[in-house]
Amino acid sequence: MNAHGRLATCLALADPAGKSLPEAACEAAREAMALAEAQGDAAAAARAGAWLCEQLLRLGRHADVLAAAPPVLQALARAPLAHDLAPERHQLMRVYTMAACETAHFDRALDTAHELVRLVGLLGDATASLKAGFALGVCFERMGDSWQASRVLGDALRLHGPGAPQAQQVVMRNALCAISIGLFHRLHGAAPADEVQDVLVRALEAGQLALQGLSDPPEPMLEVAICGNLGEVLMYQGRVAEAQALLKRSEAAAVAGGFRAYIWRLRTTQAVFDLLQGRPEASLARMQALIAEMGSEAPQQTAIRAHHAAYCACRALGQFESALQHFETVERLERERATQQLRAQSELFVTRTEAQHAHWQAAQARQDAQTQRARAAEFAASAERDPLTGLGNRRHFDRRCAELLPVLRRDGEPVALVLIDVDHFKAVNDAHGHDIGDAALVGLATLLRENTRSRDVLARYGGEEFVIVLPGMALAQAREVCERLRERVAAHTGFCAAVPELRLTLSLGLACSPSPGSPPEASLSSPDSLQALLKAADKALYQAKREGRNRLRVAPVAPAAQPA
Repeated sequence: MNAHGRLATCLALADPAGKSLPEAACEAAREAMALAEAQGDAAAAARAGAWLCEQLLRLGRHADVLAAAPPVLQALARAPLAHDLAPERHQLMRVYTMAACETAHFDRALDTAHELVRLVGLLGDATASLKAGFALGVCFERMGDSWQASRVLGDALRLHGPGAPQAQQVVMRNALCAISIGLFHRLHGAAPADEVQDVLVRALEAGQLALQGLSDPPEPMLEVAICGNLGEVLMYQGRVAEAQALLKRSEAAAVAGGFRAYIWRLRTTQAVFDLLQGRPEASLARMQALIAEMGSEAPQQTAIRAHHAAYCACRALGQFESALQHFETVERLERERATQQLRAQSELFVTRTEAQHAHWQAAQARQDAQTQRARAAEFAASAERDPLTGLGNRRHFDRRCAELLPVLRRDGEPVALVLIDVDHFKAVNDAHGHDIGDAALVGLATLLRENTRSRDVLARYGGEEFVIVLPGMALAQAREVCERLRERVAAHTGFCAAVPELRLTLSLGLACSPSPGSPPEASLSSPDSLQALLKAADKALYQAKREGRNRLRVAPVAPAAQPA
């Protein structure tokens, strides 16, 4: 098998969706990472790294997850992997959050969970949003704030649940069940009995819905979690047979899947079950063995539960010195968690405050840049605007034609250009003054603008002279447009309110692009095509003036080239 084939095999073995046991999957993931790096396959290396972390989480090796995940997350955040492997990145952030929670690194957990919520919020993906809500809810639960955790998960399920697949809804309902169990432990003995029972009822409802939605065949880890949580709820409700059946099913699936962290958690539940059944010796023996087995790798929450169960068993057996030791351990772990929670929340608050300030500064910078761009655009526009009429000036005309003519040439469209001159305009100024003359030009500009298309180029060419470029218009249509415009101006009486009797007439010179087959020097492909059109239209305009004004004259189109 060549290197590429071996890489594909290792990735298949490492895939958390496959059937490999976590230990074997970890080895396959490490080999896949080495092979991918040797082959320069960054995507495969990052995917293998993400899967390694997920398998380590299943084994309860949370410290190893915290060590392995950061470089993989950095690789997944870089383009193009940030786009191509977005689901792997989001899942690894979720895995990292959970590992950080289990090791009481709540500052890292909260930072990662909030960043995950931000990232998936940009996608509008219901499944990703539910997974992000799950991660954030786990943070609050492990920090001891079950109320906030319930709110986060409930909001996420309400907002995104209807659009997410059934499997992800099952995950969220199981999480709600687990969080309600945590809340039950915190309220037990410290709140009214009816409030405690209400929490168990909510946990039961969420757990039953999760179990009903479990696929067939079930996803192993999800089966372990759902059966374990629901079995615990039933145990506290005194439904012994149902509870024991579910707990045994959960433990069997956990052992088969090699899910060490879940096996530890289930043993604490079984120890509580032994206590409730009046078997404190069995409970204590189970917890002593578990505490020794977990050692320094013990997840904080599981360690608290194990020592609390051992405390209860020792007290029931009259072993008060040992009971006190376990109680003091529980108190120490709880204080550590509370301290870490407060530190994490304090740092998060500072970080958020700084982030909000940075966001405000960035918003101000963007607003300033937009203002500067708008001001620059305004200056540029004013440089191309005739100050009297508001039409474009010669600079505007030249720029628009430079943009337009190549497009027309490429698309094979005709173009017409018309020069317009106001007849006897000097007489208007002499008779009524320049202010009236200026007002008349403004009124004429308005009329011209109202009778041209948005695609047309309209500009004041100088004094009382205007120019219009009519893209896509052949000679016949352009002639009709010009005649209609000339007639409307001649019939118009509203050029100046101060002199209502003022009338204006126009002389127009029209030139059109030559027909296909004309000599190259006369076509739009010539660099001087615009000047040629202007020159032809100018000659036609002076012809109109010589012939009495208030008329349109058309420049002759260059004849088509004769075939050889």
